[in-house]
Amino acid sequence: MFYFLYNLSLSLAFLISLPFLPFLLLLRERYRAGLSQRLGIYSDGDIGSVAAGRPVWIHAASVGEVRSAIRLVQELKRIFPVRKIVLSTFTSTGNRIATDISSADVVLFLPLDVPWIVRRAFAKVEPSVLILIETEIWPNLLREAYKRGVPTLLLSGRVSNRAFQRYSLLGGLFRQVMRCFTALGMQSKEDADRIIKLGAEGNKVVVTGSLKHISEIGTRVVDNEARRDTPLLVVGSSHRGEEEILLKVFVTLKQQFSNLQMVLAPRHPQRFAEVERLLKKTGLSFEKKSQFNGRVSFDKDITFLDTVGELQNFYAIGDIAFVGGSLIEAGGHNILEPARFSKPVLFGPHMTNFSSLAAEMKKQGAAIEVGGAEDLIREISDLLKDPQRRKMLGERAYAIAADRGVLERSIGLVVGYLQAGTI
Repeated sequence: MFYFLYNLSLSLAFLISLPFLPFLLLLRERYRAGLSQRLGIYSDGDIGSVAAGRPVWIHAASVGEVRSAIRLVQELKRIFPVRKIVLSTFTSTGNRIATDISSADVVLFLPLDVPWIVRRAFAKVEPSVLILIETEIWPNLLREAYKRGVPTLLLSGRVSNRAFQRYSLLGGLFRQVMRCFTALGMQSKEDADRIIKLGAEGNKVVVTGSLKHISEIGTRVVDNEARRDTPLLVVGSSHRGEEEILLKVFVTLKQQFSNLQMVLAPRHPQRFAEVERLLKKTGLSFEKKSQFNGRVSFDKDITFLDTVGELQNFYAIGDIAFVGGSLIEAGGHNILEPARFSKPVLFGPHMTNFSSLAAEMKKQGAAIEVGGAEDLIREISDLLKDPQRRKMLGERAYAIAADRGVLERSIGLVVGYLQAGTI
């Protein structure tokens, strides 16, 4: 009954949106990208290399999840070198990043969660195991895997308080969906408790940690030596309503620290043009990362990171990091990314998506919560004046981020289903 109502709602939503579909496809590239694959239509060129090979199917929705999956893909390939790996994404930006992962044999877009489309996709891919990264819960996808006897694993699982409230509204459906999982590896005990409340069987749920703890460190695109003594503030994953605050903070700080530079990385690529207009209004010098043309240093006040997948490289060479989505009610973003590079981390009061991690880092003196512009100016100013405090905060942040057992625990859940002769 619950699946029937879910699919009926999908069908009605599709019919209502149908008249607008041609306009969306014409105006927005992200809707056109991979359209045939989203409909479960694959050419020989798409999946020829894994056809009839019972590949491992790993789904990572967007850029963050794709980066979380990198080491997992590499380790699976090391242990099972003959086994083919299909990596699917939901967003076009995630898809572009995924194509650079050499260990993945095929990169596809996730099929739409419509029964006949999902069935077509499974018939083509024929996976031996389905692995979902973080909170990718698609009822028809999971149901089809279950019906076909395909072991389905959730790794680095996360259920924020906001997501829990949303899923709880459809409690009957999600209790059925959760039974389709073979095993669920969650980021924290809090996440594990929430997924069990949503209907997952307790004996299938374990805490494995976050795969983002061991995300692969990219090549540094800016040489730290080239900047010499120039301090660098890196603002990652900013949202609408935050850039104005952060730019005013930066202007104020420049009055005291004239050589201070900033990297500004908006969370959503579709806002790049909007953020560029804000930058032009400040009167500060800035340069877009897309125009670096291979240079390894920069001398403008602000580097506008208008590319995707490079933020970690700037966290690596920054002096102080602020993680966005937290000054406004967006739930915050992953504060482990700069922590992995031993950087002092600041974030705003709205960290509901990472509440337990934010609380732990504050308790351990590994991060600083700020309430707004005045707090930001005071804390950043103090950190810029005190290199020893920056180092201490960075070391504490790294100690929390450097959980070396995450990959082993996650792989441990998968290996049993890929051992020779088990599938």
